[in-house]
Amino acid sequence: MKKILLNKMSMLLIALIGVLVLLSACNEENKDEETKEATSDKLAYIVDFELSTKSLIIDEVEWIEEADKERIKELGLDVEKDLPTGFMIYDETQKAESIKLAENAEFFLVNHEDIAKPKQVEEKEFISYLAVGKGPYDLTIEDGQVVKVSEKYTP
Repeated sequence: MKKILLNKMSMLLIALIGVLVLLSACNEENKDEETKEATSDKLAYIVDFELSTKSLIIDEVEWIEEADKERIKELGLDVEKDLPTGFMIYDETQKAESIKLAENAEFFLVNHEDIAKPKQVEEKEFISYLAVGKGPYDLTIEDGQVVKVSEKYTP
């Protein structure tokens, strides 16, 4: 009788351990999803910089290439006419939004001497560049703040 009770308790303990392992795996998946939600990437034109709030005013856009056949069809685009250079920057809403810069944000500009190696610059230089730099820019956003701004090379 003791053996049967001991076997049942062992089986129950093994089942309980299995459930705990499954629950901890689910918890890790939720953490990964939360991290994904907290970090995002956007392609946008920077319309303005608000010095008082240290915020960028951006207009989010979409990069469409010839390979994006489904999206081209969805938008009713003509590859010959609308994508003569092999891509287009599509601005569906033309709506500006304000987004705060993180204290430790990084800034990268196209290095015209070697476009494969962007040039990192200080915030002050980047803000000055905005007066002449057309963009668009790849923005990395974490917890609602821009942590990285990279000028996108456009041929």
